[in-house]
Amino acid sequence: MDKKLYLGIDVGGTFTKLVLVNSACRVAAKNVISSRGFSDKAFFARELRAAINSMLSRHKEHLSQIKGAGIGLPGPVDFKSGVVLSLTNIAKWNRFALVSYLKRFFSFPIFIENDANCMALAESRLGAAKGASYALCLTLGTGVGGGLILDKKIYRGPFLLGGEIGHSPVALSGERCPCGGEACLERYVGNRAIMARIKKEFGRTVSLEEVSSLARRGDRKAIKIWDDVGRYIGLALSGVVNVLNPEVIVVGGGVSLAGGVLMRSIKRSVRKHAMKHLKGKVKVKRALLGSDAGVLGAALLAKEKLANT
Repeated sequence: MDKKLYLGIDVGGTFTKLVLVNSACRVAAKNVISSRGFSDKAFFARELRAAINSMLSRHKEHLSQIKGAGIGLPGPVDFKSGVVLSLTNIAKWNRFALVSYLKRFFSFPIFIENDANCMALAESRLGAAKGASYALCLTLGTGVGGGLILDKKIYRGPFLLGGEIGHSPVALSGERCPCGGEACLERYVGNRAIMARIKKEFGRTVSLEEVSSLARRGDRKAIKIWDDVGRYIGLALSGVVNVLNPEVIVVGGGVSLAGGVLMRSIKRSVRKHAMKHLKGKVKVKRALLGSDAGVLGAALLAKEKLANT
């Protein structure tokens, strides 16, 4: 019987998810822990070890079965050197040699990757882009993350920032972005921007879920909000469609839960701006793996990296 396990870890600013998958990519165990206190690196390593041991104990598995681990992180990383380049969610992790540090605590190989790239890997192997050699995945939330799969591989680019569609400019001028750019897509369709628009339209704070529900019931203000969000997203996506010709675009993250009204707007916008020879060829789909995409992708990262060494 195959006893190999691969560990996926998705480090978020609030919670960190862990998963163990077997060689057939089936989930053997899951765990979720708080990310509070992770700026203390030794504390992070101890919490990680305790969470892993808890999973193994509950499911009667053994540490020796873990052949490797992948860690997804919400910021740019140097995949080859194992260094976190910058991270806004957790203090003191900028220029942090995470892989070297964790070697003190774990004997199995560890690989790190940007969390949107992990999501893209999972959706391309197991989810909405399964079977596609060329795919773009974006995750819509507080920020707008993006990951590119080119020729079935994660595309990172020579400067390690490939796929950052959230920082594509969608206007000639606009609000400055923490990335250093101006009028980035994220400034128009990130959670904060949408919530500000909602408060302006409704005169009060209304949750994204309620606005989605109102849109489904035909509320004109709610429909207009999601239609505008979709137009901006589609505008940015059409540029990628024209340059890279992906087969599939996968839209995930919390904002994507707006559902049909948002997806229809995105598709209309892509059709409007994409080259005529590409219209109808690229498929725009909602993500299938939900909030587990990042952690599953981290486990797949380790599995595939070890298979190729």
